[in-house]
Amino acid sequence: MYRKYVNGEISALQSYIIIISIMIGTGVLNLSRLVAEEAYQDGWISVLINGILISLIVASIIYTASKFPQLNFLQYTSKLLSKPIGYIITLTFAIYSILSTATINRYLMEMINTWLLPNTPMSIISLIISITGLYLIMHGITVVARFNEVIVFLLIPLVLLAFVGLPYTKLVNLRPVGGSGIKNILLGIPPSFYAFGGYELIFVFYPYISNKSKPIIKYSVISVLLVTLFYIISVVSQIALYGAEEIQRVLYPSINYLRAFDFPVIERMELFFTIFWIFTVIGTLGLQFFASCNLLQLVFPTKTNRFYAYILTPIIFILSLVPKNSAEVVEYSSIVGEANIFFGIILPILLIIVFFIRKGGLTSEAD
Repeated sequence: MYRKYVNGEISALQSYIIIISIMIGTGVLNLSRLVAEEAYQDGWISVLINGILISLIVASIIYTASKFPQLNFLQYTSKLLSKPIGYIITLTFAIYSILSTATINRYLMEMINTWLLPNTPMSIISLIISITGLYLIMHGITVVARFNEVIVFLLIPLVLLAFVGLPYTKLVNLRPVGGSGIKNILLGIPPSFYAFGGYELIFVFYPYISNKSKPIIKYSVISVLLVTLFYIISVVSQIALYGAEEIQRVLYPSINYLRAFDFPVIERMELFFTIFWIFTVIGTLGLQFFASCNLLQLVFPTKTNRFYAYILTPIIFILSLVPKNSAEVVEYSSIVGEANIFFGIILPILLIIVFFIRKGGLTSEAD
C-alpha cells in the first residue's frame, strides 16, 4: 500500500499547478517554428487540437488512477497488466524520466550559456543545474510542489510578454485560416504534442494527493486548457510577426520575438524572459527528476528517494553533456519526445481499456 508520508504529499491545488508547470517548459522556445514547418499559418489550429486531445488523455489517466487510490503506479499497473509487465513499464518509465531530465538540463544550459553566461564552460553550468535539481528533490514531493506553486506566478509575465508585439504583427500572416489544408494541420499535431510532454507524470504524482475527494479531473482538464491557451497565444503572435515562411528559419522564436522590439524602459527584454523561463524550467526539471527517483524506488525499494537522487545526479550531468551543439540538442530531444507517444498516449489508453474489461475482478488494495 502507498505510504502517505514517505516522500511527502501534495494538495489537489498543487497537482493542478504541477500539470501547468510540467507542460510549460522547454517546448515553448521553438513550438511556433515546429508547427509552422508542417501547418504553416495554421499551426495554432494544430496546437488547439492537441490541447483538446491531451485534456481527454489527462482525464483518462486520473480516472484510472483514481480507481486505485491507495496504490502507487507500479501496484496498479501490475494489477491491470500483470506484475512482470508492471515492473517493465515502471522501469522503462524511470529511464524515460531520466533522459527527459537530462534533456531539460541541456536546454537550460544552452539558454544560460547563450544569453547570460557565454564565457562559462557548459560543464560548470550543467553541474550547477544538476546540484540545484538534487537539492530541490531531497525532501520529497512536498517541497517540489511548493517550489512550483511559487514559480507558477512567473508564468504571468511570460504570458504578458506575448502581447508586446501586437502593434507590429500582421494578421495577413495568419490568413487564410485553414488554408494549409487538413493534412498539414494534422501533420502539425506531433511536434506540438511534444511541447505538451510531461503530463504523463500524473501517473506518478496522483497517489501523493492528500485530498482526492476534490474534482481533480475537472480542474486538471482546465489546467491543460490553460496551457493550450498560452501556447496558442505564443504561436499566433510569433507567426503573425514573422510569417509562416520566415519563422521556420528561427531556432528559438520565443526569444527572438522579444529581440525584435525596443522597450522604452527595459533594455534587452529577452534577458528578462530568459530569467523568468529559467525558474519555470527548474520547476519542470525538479518534477521529472523526482519522478525518475520515485519510479526507481518503486522497482528497487528504499526508505526514501534520496538514495536514487544521489546516484542519478552524476548520470544526468554526464548525459546533459552528450550533445555537441544546439542542432544535436534538438535532435536528441525529438527522440526523447517520441518516447512520450507510449507513456502519454498508448499507456493511458491501454490502462483504461483494461480497467473497463477487468473492473469486475479488481480491487483497490495491493496484493
